[in-house]
Amino acid sequence: MTDITLRDVAKTAGVSISTVSRVVRGKDIVHPETKRKVMKAVKKLNYYPNTTARAM
Repeated sequence: MTDITLRDVAKTAGVSISTVSRVVRGKDIVHPETKRKVMKAVKKLNYYPNTTARAM
């Protein structure tokens, strides 16, 4: 199985990649309903951030 990416989460949630990034990193203000959709997709896909990629 391939690694799940922000792009995969965004597609599942129906939002932009940058919105997923904001929710996952806890940055900026995101509408509560949008945050709920993103977190639902995160759980559904079993997404977790790639710490190696983040460090680059």
